[in-house]
Amino acid sequence: MEFLQPAERAALHISVSQVRCMQSCGKRFEYRYILGAPAEHRSANLALGTAVHTGLAAYYLALKDGVVLADGEVIEAARQSLEESVKLEPPVLLDEDETVADLQATAEKLVRAFLVGVERPDEVLAVEAPFYCDAIDPDSGEIVEEQLVGYLDAVVRFADDIVILEHKTAARAWSQEQLDYDLQVSLYLAATGAAKVRLQVMTKTKVAKLLVHELVRSEREQREAVVIVCRVLQAIRAGAFWPAPGWACKTCEYRKRCRG
Repeated sequence: MEFLQPAERAALHISVSQVRCMQSCGKRFEYRYILGAPAEHRSANLALGTAVHTGLAAYYLALKDGVVLADGEVIEAARQSLEESVKLEPPVLLDEDETVADLQATAEKLVRAFLVGVERPDEVLAVEAPFYCDAIDPDSGEIVEEQLVGYLDAVVRFADDIVILEHKTAARAWSQEQLDYDLQVSLYLAATGAAKVRLQVMTKTKVAKLLVHELVRSEREQREAVVIVCRVLQAIRAGAFWPAPGWACKTCEYRKRCRG
């Protein structure tokens, strides 16, 4: 792709998660990344997702070394992550009547769903792999000052196919629109040149499920994703940190500060 090129250099940077944060609420981005304001709490979903990712990272790291972990070992890695997380400040914001034990049970349920449904790759090439890219503005052709950076959950091989794995926990199955337009998938493909992302979604439904989606993006779609990054950077430089009131305000870690 002519609008992204791999490069590691000393530079300003913006991560994929920062781009998504700015897209969803400029004011939240300003509090977190510009002002460095202390968070009032931490999301229970974030703590849960981090714990599950830790368990899955342990699973793939062991596979990389030719070892298949027992289910209990993968679950224990997730359990320990969550146990350590809830001891940190600021506190994890739980739903009404929800307990840490409930979160632990959900984490175990999601990991078990993964272990039952996952297809074991032929080879694990990397786990939690960082990437660095110079972004070239497709409209001007100029390399922007900030690099695009991120982490890939895993890079694996199935037969002759190199596949990026991305793991998500979700309340329900992703809609087709989410699958078709997810910015993270588009940027990961543009940054790496991989053919596809295998999205492995663990749903927090009554019976947890692992839903697997093979996602591809056209060159045009990847170009559009890079344009979004460039325009987000322009908004940041201009100080255009707009608030976006909505359902996400309920669990936002800056709610009190923002709403007064």
